[in-house]
Amino acid sequence: MKDIWKIIKELVKSWPVVRRIARYNNDQTYRQNYLGDFWHFADPALQIGVMILMFAVRGGGDKSNPHATGLAGYIAWIALGMVTYFFMQSAMQKSAKSIQTQVNMLSRMKFSLAAIPLTEIVTELRRYFVMLGMAFFAILFMNVKPSIYWLQFFYYFIAMFIFLYALSLVTSTITVLVPDFYNAYAAVLRVGMWISGVIIPVDSPSFPLLLSNILKLNPLYYIIEGFRETLLENPIWFWQNVTANLIFWGIVIILLILGAHIHMRFRSRFMDFV
Repeated sequence: MKDIWKIIKELVKSWPVVRRIARYNNDQTYRQNYLGDFWHFADPALQIGVMILMFAVRGGGDKSNPHATGLAGYIAWIALGMVTYFFMQSAMQKSAKSIQTQVNMLSRMKFSLAAIPLTEIVTELRRYFVMLGMAFFAILFMNVKPSIYWLQFFYYFIAMFIFLYALSLVTSTITVLVPDFYNAYAAVLRVGMWISGVIIPVDSPSFPLLLSNILKLNPLYYIIEGFRETLLENPIWFWQNVTANLIFWGIVIILLILGAHIHMRFRSRFMDFV
């Protein structure tokens, strides 16, 4: 716990610099393009549109999905899931390699090494909010009316943010120590969409019960399903699912403790490994 508190203090102190670096990263991404920030809108829109054409239109009448009614409901359901997963996937990949690629530069700024993964997560927020805005438009267009349940969107957003940082502490440190780890990690993330309930509802009646229960332990499923239960049909309050909450936050706490411990233990040797 001592390591966790030390890292939290470093993050609070480094937050202004983290925001500036994230803004700089976003500005540099499309700086050489004539249309500039337009691609922050066009690229996510293209990804979402293609996925909807591939899966939602084809499977819109699939009665095995208990969460979506008809094509309109399926489009909103799948769009929200894809937006959430695309953000988490990109943030997890970039933050895992952040220390390995940036430690040489940021160490000269007397910048907290524990804040390096956070810069990548914050950098991805601009794209996420653009994509989320598109998903909200789809949801409202599908005649889903806002409700008081929408307030708990902030709970799931905070839960997602904390989870991503806790995981990044572990993966960014291991990537420095064992470079081959990143390749295996990236491979797992490429198939993550299929085991996180983004495309296929893992609680469908046609899904094997044992496999369904195993996949529900996935923290990504907890977050994706939480957003869907908040914004779409049959909303429920997050505290009503006690078991899922305990499992998710238990995983987050374990990741924080493990990540803080190995990060603090090896941070003085990062330059040697890199």
